[in-house]
Amino acid sequence: FDHMAGRLQNLLDAQRRLLHDVSHELRSPLARLQAAADLMRQQPERGAEFVERIERDTARMDKLVGELLTLARLDAGMTGKLDEDVDLREVVTDIADDARFEADGGRCSIEVDLNGPVVARGSHELLYRAIENVVRNAVRHSPKDGTVTISAHSVDGRLRVAVADSGPGVFDGDLGAIFDPFFRSDHGQSGAGYGLGLAISRRIVETHGGSVSAANQVKGGLIVTLLLPLPVRAGQLAPQNPG
Repeated sequence: FDHMAGRLQNLLDAQRRLLHDVSHELRSPLARLQAAADLMRQQPERGAEFVERIERDTARMDKLVGELLTLARLDAGMTGKLDEDVDLREVVTDIADDARFEADGGRCSIEVDLNGPVVARGSHELLYRAIENVVRNAVRHSPKDGTVTISAHSVDGRLRVAVADSGPGVFDGDLGAIFDPFFRSDHGQSGAGYGLGLAISRRIVETHGGSVSAANQVKGGLIVTLLLPLPVRAGQLAPQNPG
């Protein structure tokens, strides 16, 4: 009973923090929207400039709401079917191609390390998003002329996707917290975004029966590892959930 009560209290505390963070993130763009509307009335000749500001902040709020809805659906188990055979080699290759195109005209290089067939069972859309979020985060925090390496292998009976960058890394005490919604480390760059991408990645991987972890590399930079169970084939027994 005490354990259950403790878990309920932790959930309530997490909900309060999330509501606080959401209100904080929405307050700034809403204030700018109000200011832009007031200035537009006072200075109609600058209308085009203020409309551009309104569109930019509206897009930011739309992105935030969309990511919050994704988190809510994952927490509620609204994931759709998880019965596709997903070729992670193909997924990683596609994400790497997009990352190269978006990496600020070659600001950092993207390397891919693939070895053997790597097929997961689940949702292609969700797994693509989980890996893409991690790669985008790595690119965002990589320095000029840095390198982001994406690898996908089958290791020790599990599927392992790892994304390593050459950025500043994070404080060791923050390694677990970077997967919490709205978390931003004080170490290194404070890239754009709301701090929801890695939280969404963790939810997706856990929904597929896997786990996510992060570690600072000895040579510098952060490595994020996604571990997924091998798909259950005909004749195999599905793993039992503990508890």
